[in-house]
Amino acid sequence: MQPFELLKPLHVERLIKMDKKYLVTQSYTRGRNNYPEALIIDILVSDYDDLNYAQVHYNAVKKDKYASIIHLDKIEHKNKLDEMLHGNKYCVYWSVVKSIEALQKKMNDLFAENIRRYITRYTTWRIKSDNTIRPKLEVIFGELFIIIKYNAETIRIKFDEIERC
Repeated sequence: MQPFELLKPLHVERLIKMDKKYLVTQSYTRGRNNYPEALIIDILVSDYDDLNYAQVHYNAVKKDKYASIIHLDKIEHKNKLDEMLHGNKYCVYWSVVKSIEALQKKMNDLFAENIRRYITRYTTWRIKSDNTIRPKLEVIFGELFIIIKYNAETIRIKFDEIERC
């Protein structure tokens, strides 16, 4: 499941106006072009208004070949991003979803059974059939996680694990 929006030049201008001038880039394995012979490289960007937060994210992904911090207030950085958006080498995704409600529904429709299997295999929870679990999605450093709460317990699972379950 690929939940994020493609980054467009219009979005970049809006980010600048909102003072979100730091973009952390990283490889994106959920993109359309994620196969070995692909000529286009999928990149994910996450926006920040504080350089310190951007630096924390960057430090978490710095071993990634495409990890960087783009400063939109530096013309050479903005020009590089424009080149990425208009060229044929990159497909740039933005870690924003159009509708969280639609994404939640899609996740519940497509992965409810996987979530049930995960809970059965990896937790001690014994959920009665009349109880409903409402998982939530969260993005942490460009990675999709599922948050599940039951009684007083909460678990955070990489979405990849749910897909494989």
